[in-house]
Amino acid sequence: MEEKTSRQGRPEQRTEARTYSPIKIIVILVLSVFFVEAFIMMLFYFYRDFLEPVHAIFIDAPLLVLILSPILYFFIFRPLMALVEKREEAERTASRERDRFQKYLDVAGVMVVVLDREGKVRLINRNACQTLGYREEEVLGRDWVENFLPARLKKEVRFEFARLISGGREAEGYFENPVLTRSGEERVVLWHNAVLMEGGIAAGTLSSGEDITERKKTEMALKESETRYRLVHNTAFDGIIIADAKDRIIDCNESAARIFGYPREELIGQDVGVLVPDKYKKAHKEGLERFLRTGESTVQGRIHEFEGLRKNGEIFPLELALNNFTLGGVLHFTGMVRDITERKRAERERELIQARLSQSQKMEAIGRFAGGISHDFNNILTAIRGNAELALEEMKKSDPAYPRVDGIVNSVMLASKLTRQLLLFSRGQPFELVPLNVNKLVDELLVMITHIIGEDITISTDLAPDLCTIEADESNIEQVIMNLALNAKDAMPAGGTLSIKTENVFIDERRAKSVPDARPGEAVCLTVADTGVGIEKEFLSRIFEPFFTTKEAGKGTGFGLSIVYSIVKQHRGWISVKSEPGRGTIFKIYFPAALPEKEAREVKPLKGGGEKVLLVEDDLPVREFTKAALANNGFKVVEAGNAKEAMEAFQREPDLKVLFSDLVLKDKSGFNLAEELLTKKPGMAVVITSGYAEETSRPLLKEKGYSFLPKPYSVGSLLKAVSEALERSKRPD
Repeated sequence: MEEKTSRQGRPEQRTEARTYSPIKIIVILVLSVFFVEAFIMMLFYFYRDFLEPVHAIFIDAPLLVLILSPILYFFIFRPLMALVEKREEAERTASRERDRFQKYLDVAGVMVVVLDREGKVRLINRNACQTLGYREEEVLGRDWVENFLPARLKKEVRFEFARLISGGREAEGYFENPVLTRSGEERVVLWHNAVLMEGGIAAGTLSSGEDITERKKTEMALKESETRYRLVHNTAFDGIIIADAKDRIIDCNESAARIFGYPREELIGQDVGVLVPDKYKKAHKEGLERFLRTGESTVQGRIHEFEGLRKNGEIFPLELALNNFTLGGVLHFTGMVRDITERKRAERERELIQARLSQSQKMEAIGRFAGGISHDFNNILTAIRGNAELALEEMKKSDPAYPRVDGIVNSVMLASKLTRQLLLFSRGQPFELVPLNVNKLVDELLVMITHIIGEDITISTDLAPDLCTIEADESNIEQVIMNLALNAKDAMPAGGTLSIKTENVFIDERRAKSVPDARPGEAVCLTVADTGVGIEKEFLSRIFEPFFTTKEAGKGTGFGLSIVYSIVKQHRGWISVKSEPGRGTIFKIYFPAALPEKEAREVKPLKGGGEKVLLVEDDLPVREFTKAALANNGFKVVEAGNAKEAMEAFQREPDLKVLFSDLVLKDKSGFNLAEELLTKKPGMAVVITSGYAEETSRPLLKEKGYSFLPKPYSVGSLLKAVSEALERSKRPD
């Protein structure tokens, strides 16, 4: 055996074939014959008595050789030489075939392994050696299962190999099995086996295998990527829609199906147009055709706001990010869809809140302005009204100037109502309940309502003649009626009929329990109805919410009906509303009827009996009127223009019975002045007056037990306030 190296650099084993020369064969044969003959002749010599003489020995041998040599050469040695040459040629051919086969195996792109019946490696190619990390001589003759398979598979593979060799099972087409490399790494190989047969018996196996480790890793990575994609696809809050060039939906996630109100299975296969509102369908189709024709798009690559169409026909706002991609040479479109309904609603509410805040700030400014001017304005009205009333007392009704002076008094009363309305903005007007006839109030407001609502709207009234009185604040009830009239005007832009009705009703216990906020007993019902556009059912439950309005931006504050609701609640009343779109709206407002004794009670101003009143007022015309009114009706008046003068007057006149003071003085508040005087003279009657009493002042007035007289006041209300304060001061605590 000699070792040589192949062209591929791998050592090869080759057996040297024996060569035979014809001369060598003849020499061997001649010598053989010669020695045979010599041996024979020696025999003849030793047994000469039985054989020929000695000289015949040396002659016979050469003659025998000469005679036998040609015969042996032509009939024995030449055929023998031919056989030998044929064998040598066969060996050389077999060697060349083995080398060629090995080269074929080595250049093959797959692993090739031949195992014998015992499972030992008999043949392996270069690809297999490179995969395993071994040289050929390190693999040949070794047990394949024991040395080149992972431990966990050895038992199973050995059993299957034994069944294959024994004919218990047929070779499978392809199967995956890992191999163990020199470094301990496992490589996944896709095998194909064939059984090698010799004489009808399985002699081993021929296996070809492809190392698919990297492919398996790629497949695993793709599978993981697909899993991640599906996870993101299916769990994304935003909708994902994939469509083809024919505008047909080929895939979507559950979010997209939820957003548009379809089951996912139903949405797939649909035309994208089913998700597009009618007004956008044409533009959508034209945009797709333009992109397919020119590759240009005005919407792809950016986020746009559009409107979508749900299955139930609802149109809703959405954000769309559109793009395209090519998969397998086929154009596809992908769209990310986000339902922005809630965001748009929040934006509208934020804008509305900002508008409401701005409106509140404006109203607050108006309120501050109203509060600022009301004090001075009411002082002026007080002086005008008071002096006019004093003039009337001195005049006879037959006097030609009497009606004019009486008109001044009435005009001041109307002006005082205006200031009360202004003070509602600043919440500076105290809530004053008095017996009130709603019919009279409606009659007084009709002229104003007529001017406000315009000529296109007809006003119809139906006022009950025997209507009960209610205890209410007149300015507040005026505002209720006016707000409802204005609301009706807005509901009838093309004209219509405004109906105002009053009636007495009785609310029994059963009805009171079935109507929210209702109270059993006698009640006055004020009905304000219109023939306008009506209110949608979905909005009926919200019409009394502050800031809520269905009007266009800038055309409504959302305060009107909320103020109505608040005022009615403050008067222990309740409201019912009936409305249908296109059929108008009916508001029914219920107020508890006043008790009979309160209806019949008349308050008569009391004249004084010489009681001293300390009058503190910094406005001279008001002070002079008040002094005259009190003096003309039996009171003695000590006047002061500020708190300091008041204290000095008290020192001079310690027998003062009543303090009548303006709330706001230049050097001290009326409250502080009253407290200081009461420490010196407990039990003194106190009357506080003001043209602007803030909400914070009202609890303090009640707590201290002071009487309060709002400006502008009349002579009668002045006398009544002073008389009641005196009576209260005489009562034991």
